[in-house]
Amino acid sequence: MEWKSICCAVQGRGHAKKNLPCQDKVARLEANGVHVIALADGAGSAALSHFGAQCVVNRATAFIADRFFDLIAREDGRSVTQEIFSVLLQALRDEAELRECTLKDLASTILIAAVGDGKFFLAHLGDGVIGYLNDSGLKVATTPDNGEFSNETVFVTSADAVARMRIFKGALKNISGFILMSDGSEQSLYSKRKKTLAPAVKRLMHRTCLVDGKILTPQLEQALSTVIAANTQDDCSVAILAKPSAQLPPLNALPLPERQELFQIAGSPAFRKVTKKISRCDKICTLLRRPLTLRQIIRRLHVKPLPAKKKLNRLLKTGVIEKRNALYKTFSG
Repeated sequence: MEWKSICCAVQGRGHAKKNLPCQDKVARLEANGVHVIALADGAGSAALSHFGAQCVVNRATAFIADRFFDLIAREDGRSVTQEIFSVLLQALRDEAELRECTLKDLASTILIAAVGDGKFFLAHLGDGVIGYLNDSGLKVATTPDNGEFSNETVFVTSADAVARMRIFKGALKNISGFILMSDGSEQSLYSKRKKTLAPAVKRLMHRTCLVDGKILTPQLEQALSTVIAANTQDDCSVAILAKPSAQLPPLNALPLPERQELFQIAGSPAFRKVTKKISRCDKICTLLRRPLTLRQIIRRLHVKPLPAKKKLNRLLKTGVIEKRNALYKTFSG
């Protein structure tokens, strides 16, 4: 099954009141057989940290996608962190020259997760949390690095950044999901006292597998803005990387009520009319496990063009199928 990713960042209530930009930035990239997600939280004390955060997530995703297999194979972890910082600091120097500012003006944290060919790579500097999902449930990979005080952390531009970055790499085995979150999202999705992730994280991972990112992203932004941001003054961001598994079952393995919810079909499944609608959607999604044109779909379903288009457009709006050029395909594969 193919890995999917989604990420978004929203402005916190505190920044909105002060008319300050969102300092959380996220990025994702699929290249060279590698899927990468990155998240950076700009330092509140740094005037241009939103530019620095965007700079490091863009450079980090490109670098990791390009050098993933070399980094995984290397036994010397210190050389890995040194190379990462060499690349990120050069990108920040270029940004500082462009913005006519100092490196400290661009200070931010950085969190990275990447997968490729059955291997994973994680890197974490500063606050925020990295979590993952395996066959036994949700786990915490890294916790916030806040030093002596909860409102202090370390940034890419800090003198001791190389020594304090944590990296992990190895075989994926039964891991099927990763999540990166900033300290704003952490307030709702992570328990500092118990050091556990909220059950909502698994649901977000599952939706990442099942729903087209173009549809899911605005839904996630809405959830961050109205639910997650209500518990903090800070900006909120998450980045998720996931694939179908026993913990995150594919569409055709879901119970009837869950498929009904995904297809956005109203009414009780006890009614025959509702069950028939779900069955029709099931049939189309099963058919579209391999990409097909509209003409091919019409031929296989034995329906007229207009009803076929209406059914496909309805499923496109739910995000369970996608259209690329002239080909329709079930998003979860």
